[in-house]
Amino acid sequence: MDYILYLLRAFNRKLIWILLGTFLVTLFFYFRTAKMRGAYNVETTLYTGVISGYGIEDNNVGINYAMAQNAIDNLINIIQAESTLKRVSINLFARVLVLGSPDRDQNGITASSYNYTYNHMKNSPRGSELVALIDKSSQEKTVENLLKFEKADRDNYVYGLFYFQHPYYSYGALKRINVMRLGSSDLLRIKYSSGDPGIAYNTIEILMSVFVDEYRILRYGETDKVIAYFKSELNRIGAQLSREEDDLTSYNVQNKIINYYDETKEIAAINKEFELREQDILFAYNSSKAMLQELESQMLTNEKQALVSIEMLAKLKQASELTGKISEMETVSNEDADVVKLLNSYKEQLETARGELSSISHQYIGDKYSKNGLAKNTIIEQWLDQTLLYEKAKAELDIIRNSRNALNDKYEFFAPIGTTIKRKERLINFSEQGYLANLKSYNDALMRKKNLEMTSAALKVLNPPAYPITAESTNRKRLVLMACVGTFILLTAFFMVIELLDRTLRDSTRAKKLTKCPILANFPEANTLHLYNKECENIATKNLSSSLLSAFTPREPGKPYILNILSFGDNSDKDIVIKFLTDYWNSIGLNIRTIIEGVDFYAESADYMLATDVSQLVSTTITEDILIVVHPEMSSCNIPTPLLKAGNLNMLVASAKYGWKAQDDTLLAKLEKQMDAKPYICLTDAPKYDIEIYTGMLPPYSAFRKMSYRLSQLSIGETIRQWKDYFTTQKKYKKEKSLKTTDDDN
Repeated sequence: MDYILYLLRAFNRKLIWILLGTFLVTLFFYFRTAKMRGAYNVETTLYTGVISGYGIEDNNVGINYAMAQNAIDNLINIIQAESTLKRVSINLFARVLVLGSPDRDQNGITASSYNYTYNHMKNSPRGSELVALIDKSSQEKTVENLLKFEKADRDNYVYGLFYFQHPYYSYGALKRINVMRLGSSDLLRIKYSSGDPGIAYNTIEILMSVFVDEYRILRYGETDKVIAYFKSELNRIGAQLSREEDDLTSYNVQNKIINYYDETKEIAAINKEFELREQDILFAYNSSKAMLQELESQMLTNEKQALVSIEMLAKLKQASELTGKISEMETVSNEDADVVKLLNSYKEQLETARGELSSISHQYIGDKYSKNGLAKNTIIEQWLDQTLLYEKAKAELDIIRNSRNALNDKYEFFAPIGTTIKRKERLINFSEQGYLANLKSYNDALMRKKNLEMTSAALKVLNPPAYPITAESTNRKRLVLMACVGTFILLTAFFMVIELLDRTLRDSTRAKKLTKCPILANFPEANTLHLYNKECENIATKNLSSSLLSAFTPREPGKPYILNILSFGDNSDKDIVIKFLTDYWNSIGLNIRTIIEGVDFYAESADYMLATDVSQLVSTTITEDILIVVHPEMSSCNIPTPLLKAGNLNMLVASAKYGWKAQDDTLLAKLEKQMDAKPYICLTDAPKYDIEIYTGMLPPYSAFRKMSYRLSQLSIGETIRQWKDYFTTQKKYKKEKSLKTTDDDN
């Protein structure tokens, strides 16, 4: 509670400075913001289509909210990117100079913004060169000229236009563009404020077009590079595949291969058929040969001679040739009509030759039966038949063997061709797989680009920026109020910090905190101009006297009370305290004697340094009631311990204006060691509120002063009750007065 009162009193003491500082700062802000204009706000709404828009990619089937949020963040960052804002700055600068007019507002550009921009540019170090860059017929040409002129140099006007503090075209001004997503939708709200309506409107309008271009360049740049890569790979692999296929075709033509696999299958089937026919023909050949040998063994000499006759042999040779031709033609099947007709002719000739052979053989047969009893006609006929069969089998066997050799040649021909064809087909397959893989990637990249085109096409301005007509209200009142409140708080905090750090004794609370000694009484500052100063000094003197008399220890009979007056410096006003105290005690009949250093004794004398009793300091007998001994300042001289202990009360007089130092802590510790106790402190030059702690309320005693005093003591309940009683008394007085007036009238 004491600290709360202490801070409140400190605040009250500095209140005039706090109010004065607050008033001056508030007045400064008031006049400083007198010409403050309201900002013109322009906003637009952009539909992105990131979440609800249509896409043709597979991953667009289900909404990935993390990817959607990332896409929205990318759009916001692109809008607020430095590169985007720099393009906006250059285009806005060119538009103002190309479409603006110094005389009137036109094309959404105010004359004030044009004049400010033009004069700012013209008055620059290279203003004439910059004016020549402005092409009034084309904004795009002007932008191109400005970009060519720009260099990364602090002295370059176009470069500094964006990176210095220009109110319209700098990065610091344009980065105040606010981009915010509306809830969880696809919509972005873009807002910008400027002191010029034309600048605000054209900034947002240019930003929309520049943003779409930046977005397309950023997104298409990566996709176009990927598409170009896959396209080049497709061309390379496609050309390689064509070369490999042409090489295979050339190889097949060179080796007369139509279908290697079908041809080899056909050859294998023919080979198998030939093996079966070869077995059958070989079996028929061996059977016919054995049968001929058996039949010839059954013939007589006459029959044998008939068989070897010239005519018989000729006919037999003719039959053998016909049999061979028929066998060869039947082995190689052919559906040609001429071949079939020739085959039938050979068969007819064979039948004729056979009949002639039979007739010739019958001419040579003498007996009807052989030696074994067999019919000779039958033997001859069988021999002729077996001979024809033998010749046929022999011819077929030759044909089969020749075909076998041809098949073996084909196997030798097709074996290396198969390996080569497989190798070439394998290379073609590898190239084809690489081509298909790159084709799929190429198609995916094209699909991605098409999806990006659809996404970019979905970027649509729902609410185009509108040219602002009226400016919004300024925050002047708020700024002035904030300056007032802020200054008040800062000054209050500043003075409170100073109050807490200050080591000036100032009042009894701080003196007690710094010295840790009991405060006996306070004494006011001498001020003859104050109306009630004399009365306050008398009250303080009486309070000091009362405190001293009550603190005196018992004295020996016939000896006076000894009051030792101590001080640390020469600014303690102890002489004034002694004077008022002596005058008061004399007025009430007490016999007082004051012993002062430099008058009655000297601090640097041996008598003072070795004194064990106060009587040694004076030459006369002490008969007074109270003896006041004023010792020298402790900072310059030591006070004998016996004199301190001989005193009934040791009072340290210190001014409230005195700053407590580390040396004073040392001197106080030394004094306490000598006294074996803490000295009492009398604080001079004390403030009035601090004196009232010991004396109670000081004059004047007006109603306002009484209320202020009670509030300063936090007697809130008492104050309320006093005011309540006051109003009750006033009400009662008015009522009695009214009744008295009525009685008088009656």
